Amino acid sequence: MAPSYVKRVTLFKVPEEEHIDQVLQAYEVLRQSAKRDGKPYIISNAARKVLNASSPLSEGYTIMSQSIFKDHSDHDFYDKECPAHKELKKTTSRVRTGVMTVVTEGEWPEAKL
Repeated sequence: MAPSYVKRVTLFKVPEEEHIDQVLQAYEVLRQSAKRDGKPYIISNAARKVLNASSPLSEGYTIMSQSIFKDHSDHDFYDKECPAHKELKKTTSRVRTGVMTVVTEGEWPEAKL
C-alpha cells in the first residue's frame, strides 16, 4: 500500500490582478523559506492563477494552492506555527475577499489512470 500524505487545497478570491501577482510571489517565498527544525518540510506546493475565474463555475476564486505534507504533524505545524506561513497570511489577508481551505489524505504523486 502506498503511503498516505496530507493534502491541503486553498482557494482565494483576490479581485485585483496586481494583488494576484503579489500572492503568487508570496508563495514563491514560502517555498524557499518554510522550514521545521531547520529543514524543508513541505513535500510539494503549487500555487496558480485560476484560468476560469470569470466563469460562474469558479465562484469568484482567482488563486489555487495545493500543499502536500508527510503527515498531520507537519500540516498542524504549517497551520499553527510556521513563520513562513504566517508571513504568507499577512499578504493574503490584505488582498483577499474570500478564502476556502480543504484538507484530505491520499497518495502522492497521484495514482495514474
